[in-house]
Amino acid sequence: MAFYSFDSAENKKDKFSLLNKSGDGKRKKLKKILIISGVLLLLLGGLFYYKASTILGKISTGNSGLLGGLLKSEDDLKGVQEGRINILLLGIRGTNMPGGSNLADTIMLVSIKPSENKVAMISIPRDLHVEIPGHGSRKINAANVLGEEAGRGKGMDLIKQVVENVTGVPVHYVVSGNFQAFREIVNTLGGITVHLDKPFSETSQFVEGNECGGVFSLPAGDSKLNGDQALCYSRARYNTSDFDRARRQQEVLVSIKDKALSLGTLADFSKVNDMANTVGDNVITTMEPWEMQKLYGIYQKMENPGIIHKVFDNSSNGLLYSTTIDTSDGPAYILLPKGNNFDKIREVCQNIFSEEAVNNVIPPQNEYQQQINEPKTQQDLKKSLKKNSNANTNSNANANSNTNSNKNSNSNSNKNSNSNKNSNKNDNKKKN
Repeated sequence: MAFYSFDSAENKKDKFSLLNKSGDGKRKKLKKILIISGVLLLLLGGLFYYKASTILGKISTGNSGLLGGLLKSEDDLKGVQEGRINILLLGIRGTNMPGGSNLADTIMLVSIKPSENKVAMISIPRDLHVEIPGHGSRKINAANVLGEEAGRGKGMDLIKQVVENVTGVPVHYVVSGNFQAFREIVNTLGGITVHLDKPFSETSQFVEGNECGGVFSLPAGDSKLNGDQALCYSRARYNTSDFDRARRQQEVLVSIKDKALSLGTLADFSKVNDMANTVGDNVITTMEPWEMQKLYGIYQKMENPGIIHKVFDNSSNGLLYSTTIDTSDGPAYILLPKGNNFDKIREVCQNIFSEEAVNNVIPPQNEYQQQINEPKTQQDLKKSLKKNSNANTNSNANANSNTNSNKNSNSNSNKNSNSNKNSNKNDNKKKN
């Protein structure tokens, strides 16, 4: 009987052969996995690039795609050489919305200064009366409407000219978004949080049509808002003012920016995809796709930049005053610059980065001046003017009454004086 050891030459050869076959199988399997993974990555990368390129191309009024950015540097971005990039943000109602679909409810100049790690947010009130090229003197919020009549995106070009004249600084890019974009982006982010030092309430503006539940209110402290609530909070002005509304809009935009650029959001492909779709359907900009890409790269390099907040208003220390003018539709409430020129406003805008960066815009310590109360509707304005007119009429009537009374009093006094004189003359005659 023959015995064979497990370590015999033949067994060792067979064992080595089996190991080689097993190793080859593993290597081939690993190679297949790597190839498949590479193909999937290429497909996903291509899909992402196609998606991004399509959406950015859709919202841009330009005609250069992302590939154009491969031959460009950050220095090619407008404003970089000057050290300050100015972007005009417009908030419009959107199509099929009451009250004027293309009127600019929000007009905000956002300036980025990378070298100082600062961002400035400057709100311009929609009732500011300005000269609109080719259309005469109008409220600034009408510039977008008038421009859009000439074609898509022309409203941004027209209001850009007006804002440059008001602020004295160049506007490099314009971004316009509607209410729907705002609402859906906040919802996609899972809501935003705002902090209130005291309760907030709007009891008048949304009653008609039962918007925002009719009466919109928030308690003091932190409040998490969904898209509809954030929009109501950003639109409310009847119980406060258009100036306070601008302050709140800046607050909300900062909250949206912080959450949208957080790692948790950027790592969630479904959220990024949903926001991209929303932007594609509801936003338009003068930026080329490659410019958006370069601007995002610049902002990414800035570390928690300080924010400077500014709202032009008609407070006692503000640079505006309110009045009314006659129009074909009746009296209109407007805002004008003190001194009837924009010199002071331009000075503030040009030197905005010399101001202190704060967490939020601080409301004026004094109440907004009330020469003309900000009207909520045209009817309110007419009532206010009528009330002031009646007050002036009554005042004039009282003045006339006092004048007549004084005249009568003087007349009676003169009569009495003449009577006394005549009486004295008669007495003297009798004595003689």
